Amino acid sequence: RDFLERYLIYCKGSIERAKQRFDKLCTYTNQMPEFLRNWDIKNEFLPLFNICHTYILPKPGPDNYRVILAKVTGVDDDKFELIEFYRYLIVLGAYMMHNDYCHGYELVGDCRGVTLGLVKKLNPVIIHKGLTLISEALGQRMKKIHLISGSKFFDTVVVVFKQALSAKLAQRLVIHDSYESLYDHIPREHLPKELGGNEKSSQELNDLNFKEISSDKHIAVMKKMEAATTDEACRQSAKFNEEYSGTPGSFKTLCVD
Repeated sequence: RDFLERYLIYCKGSIERAKQRFDKLCTYTNQMPEFLRNWDIKNEFLPLFNICHTYILPKPGPDNYRVILAKVTGVDDDKFELIEFYRYLIVLGAYMMHNDYCHGYELVGDCRGVTLGLVKKLNPVIIHKGLTLISEALGQRMKKIHLISGSKFFDTVVVVFKQALSAKLAQRLVIHDSYESLYDHIPREHLPKELGGNEKSSQELNDLNFKEISSDKHIAVMKKMEAATTDEACRQSAKFNEEYSGTPGSFKTLCVD
């Protein structure tokens, strides 16, 4: 009941919108199992933590939006897997859905540690799918996406990112030349100490978040969500799949004029 109540809140009280988004979530679980199925939470994300610390800040903003912060470390970039990063964001989003009454969230990417090895792993198709799942299927409102500069490869990151964003999300993208300008959007005292704030370090916050999402309780939640799928044989047309997942059918070559 609490999950459905929060889902309705994220959909601004619209039952029809909540039904549509829940339908998307169950459909995507079938269509995109690489993002939403076969969870091994206690083990699959361990290599990711050397490359990127990703966590929910302990305190929400004054408008009751949570902040999810991802800090690139610059270590083991050759082992970075973009799908694993989005799978982790989905697990964090599901945790908020089951435990928090926030209005939505802001996503902050600290790109100062971005390397060429990591840039080569970026894929606009995967980025688009991941953000679509988070914003359209989980239903959580994404207020803004902040990217902090500081790497010589940052311009490339922005180009790839913009290719993947919908027009709506592109309007919410905020580029920061330094982390100090982030203070205009997020209270400084809420940020980790590497960004001039009063909170614990990114490593500590990452570890605390992982302890919560790898609990037996949350693992059971993810298993239950994984089992919630649609029977596509009962759907009246391919309109849903065409609108949200591309052209239906199978082909080796597709030319679009």
